[in-house]
Amino acid sequence: MAPRKHVTLTLDQKIEIIKLMENGQNYGMIAEKYGIGKSTVGDIKKNKEKIMKFVSTTERGPGTRKTLKEPENLVLENALFIWFMQQRRRHIPISGEIICEKARLFHREITKQEDGFTASRGWLDNFKHRHGIRRLKITGEKLSCDEASIEPFRNELQRVINENNLDLE
Repeated sequence: MAPRKHVTLTLDQKIEIIKLMENGQNYGMIAEKYGIGKSTVGDIKKNKEKIMKFVSTTERGPGTRKTLKEPENLVLENALFIWFMQQRRRHIPISGEIICEKARLFHREITKQEDGFTASRGWLDNFKHRHGIRRLKITGEKLSCDEASIEPFRNELQRVINENNLDLE
């Protein structure tokens, strides 16, 4: 009999396995279905809390991610992600530069050091990947504007057009 091929499961598949175990399916059937060993099924059960907690902290769920690797500075990452989600709930647009600057600020506050952390483009890409952030732009309904600020602008624009004899055609 040929040795079993190495299989790396996605977090989605691990969650499916957890649900099957909760529904009472035996380890052998689950292992056969996914092409893994019974001990791997046991490891998934043992790490159930970690898996579920990790999935609940990403913005878009488990997706195709396969590992639970945590960042070097977990406190910084958690603080930054909480801040990011607060801004999202308020519909405040956030750029990559803003996230990096906030990360540097949090790092200074947490470590009391001015240097030692550079929120590089690579770090930002990894941060977004770890937390399932696909877009920084907020899509959907546009933010409403301040109606009171429109009228003064219209008046000023009309004044400039009249003073300079501008033709709008």
